[in-house]
Amino acid sequence: MKAKGFTLLEVMVALAIFAVAAVSLTNVARQYTQATSNAVLRTKAQFTALNEIALMEINKEWLSGTSSKQTAQQGETWQIDKSAQQTISPNVQRIDVQVSLYNNEAGQVEAGITNLVFFNHRVESP
Repeated sequence: MKAKGFTLLEVMVALAIFAVAAVSLTNVARQYTQATSNAVLRTKAQFTALNEIALMEINKEWLSGTSSKQTAQQGETWQIDKSAQQTISPNVQRIDVQVSLYNNEAGQVEAGITNLVFFNHRVESP
């Protein structure tokens, strides 16, 4: 009479298949979490760049050359680098804004996150 149930070999093969599937699912979940985190960071950097552009427009700032500063927004510290380039019109300049994540503990820029370009118009006072 044959005993009912699984042999040790069958159980070990099933366990190995389950382990491979579990590792694969864990990797997929980790990649998804990392991609979501990166998307949130890029979105925050975009808003930081847009805030800087809005401040320049509100203050009617005309940039000469380049400028850099650190700012704390949305729970992160950012390095904002701006550079101005002249255009054909003397009253319009191209501003390149680069926003990078700034590491306060290391005192250095970790990674450039986003770049925005906008055209600044000089408003002449009457």
